[in-house]
Amino acid sequence: MLYPDFNDLVALGNLTSRLTHPSSSSVKSSALGNHRSAFRGQGLEFDAVREYVPGDDIRNIDWRVTARTGSPHLKVFQEERERHIILCIDMNASMRFGTRNTFKSVQAARIAALLGFGGIAQQDRVSSCLFGDVEEGIQFFPPKRSKTSLLYLLKMLATPQVQRHSVPLKESLDCIFKRAHTGSLVYVISDFLEIDGDFEDEDAISRLRKKCEVVFISINDPADKSIASIGTVGFCLNETEKTYVNTESLAGRKAYEEQWLAHEKRLHQLTSQLKIPLIELSTLSDVQKELSTSLNQIKRRKR
Repeated sequence: MLYPDFNDLVALGNLTSRLTHPSSSSVKSSALGNHRSAFRGQGLEFDAVREYVPGDDIRNIDWRVTARTGSPHLKVFQEERERHIILCIDMNASMRFGTRNTFKSVQAARIAALLGFGGIAQQDRVSSCLFGDVEEGIQFFPPKRSKTSLLYLLKMLATPQVQRHSVPLKESLDCIFKRAHTGSLVYVISDFLEIDGDFEDEDAISRLRKKCEVVFISINDPADKSIASIGTVGFCLNETEKTYVNTESLAGRKAYEEQWLAHEKRLHQLTSQLKIPLIELSTLSDVQKELSTSLNQIKRRKR
């Protein structure tokens, strides 16, 4: 099926207990939450000691340091702030493809459900940006700490879309850059087949990376990498165009594989250069297990 079952997506909310979101920088949101902030003030975790300034709360005076230095010093605590998580989901036509187990669009929806439920469980605000076959090509939903809001997103992912658009990744990243809070955690879920070394793509990714934490989650099908010798196969380019490929041609199959290898090399170079974690999944993946393992590995590396 091209689209997931809504009830199956909702059921994934029960599998997020071991899923934790990685982050390598302090959260800069102004609302209270469960994550360490770049701001200092009244909080639960001791951070540092500084000299007393008239107007400070005398209840926070560190008497030991004051006695040792001969001048009043104050304990400073790390405030806890909430984090914003943005799910950027590719809904272009290439995602509605799959030859093994399921379709890339279904895996993308499952990943979004797991990440969304995981964020809400940690009291994060979750927003989303859908690009491709949605109204006007891009739809951005503001951050909310609400299960109802997430269910609305999942309902959209499970519903066939009437409108058809071809929206490049760059446009969705520009949209997120304008709307995201500094320090937000952005998951980009796509097959990234359009990544080809274009400078504008790299510039958009780099600009967002400087403002937010970014994680790429790539979803591919075995047929994206190589094509079997199965005779003449028809491919739909869009609603009206169709092309036929003779898969029995050895030269054609080799050129297909080389094109994929070049794309994969470019994606790895880009994410390595910009220090963006890359999680690679496929239509054959056990999404819950592999996603959880990958996020934990990212978290350990950031420590």
